[in-house]
Amino acid sequence: MQVSDCSIKNTPIGAVKAGLGVAKARVMAYFGEGTGPIHVDNVKCSGEERSLADCIKQAPGTQNCRHSEDAGVICDYGESQPSYKEVKGLSDPVNSICGLRLKHTRQRRIIGGENSLRGGWPWQAAIRLRGSRGDGRLVCGATLIDTCWVLTSAHCFKRYGNSTKQYKVRVGDYHSLVPEEYEEEYAVDQIVLHPSYHSHSNDYDLALVRLSPGAVGQMPGECVSFSRHVLPACLPMRKERVLKHASNCHITGWGDTGHSYSKTLQQAPLSLLPRRHCQQHFHSAFTSRMLCAGSLESERRVDSCRGDSGGPLVCERPGGGWVVYGVTSWGHACRTQQSPGVYTKVSAFSSWIHKTTGRDDREEKKR
Repeated sequence: MQVSDCSIKNTPIGAVKAGLGVAKARVMAYFGEGTGPIHVDNVKCSGEERSLADCIKQAPGTQNCRHSEDAGVICDYGESQPSYKEVKGLSDPVNSICGLRLKHTRQRRIIGGENSLRGGWPWQAAIRLRGSRGDGRLVCGATLIDTCWVLTSAHCFKRYGNSTKQYKVRVGDYHSLVPEEYEEEYAVDQIVLHPSYHSHSNDYDLALVRLSPGAVGQMPGECVSFSRHVLPACLPMRKERVLKHASNCHITGWGDTGHSYSKTLQQAPLSLLPRRHCQQHFHSAFTSRMLCAGSLESERRVDSCRGDSGGPLVCERPGGGWVVYGVTSWGHACRTQQSPGVYTKVSAFSSWIHKTTGRDDREEKKR
């Protein structure tokens, strides 16, 4: 249920009683932005009220809200939700659920055609600085590929160094300033830059970040608990030929949209481009360990500024499942016409990723 055309500030995010069962209040246009006049502002509820009329609020008609603050209530929150705990009994649970996306049954507007749907990219992660003052600054995007590992770019650690104490990793986020139901932050246990990466070059621009184990009570070796909104992306197979098998590709992140960093997770469709097209643009700087993507149509420009350094370029594999084929790396595309973005080609590093994350050991045990 959406509270139509009302902006509600200071509403508790905890569970509230709403008729039958349990409900949850949601703010910041969780169900999309409304239209028309805004009637109610600064509503404060205890959770025991039967309607908004029983809450403390400003006089009707006095407000300084925008529709980006529209609030609503999920009335059926107490109903059982799908669980991913059953995959723990499988020999390789990540391969069993990787690349799955939430099917949205609620219709929510995508503002300007750029905002993603909440929970639509469950492997999207963010590397942020650890700071004493509130939210840590966004450093880079990342892709969840296992319960304890995210994939990102090596160049993300050039500015602030690669000390694990500097960073935290956030998963399950959508609006960076609003606490999310599935959002969790993890300390960093290990940062592994590809051994062939050098800071003066764009080649081998890949890094793996191991998270510290999370909440008490989790299984041994488990960091992130998978849910509908937090799932790993699939890794490509060794030497998988992307262009022949991939379609429906997207980049995602909270990156530069041309004015400032976005607060809401952005998505942009784009096409993987032929290697010869990339080499014409970048010459010898473009290596066999890179992909480039964008649009060949000058009037429809999409580039890596729409995503984030270190963030995922994913494509839907025929037969289902989303695969992280690229990691946002570099390019001359930012705010320029007809120039593609360059992405680290993940399939070229399959062996290194499997060895570093311990997947080779798990696969050996299965045999």
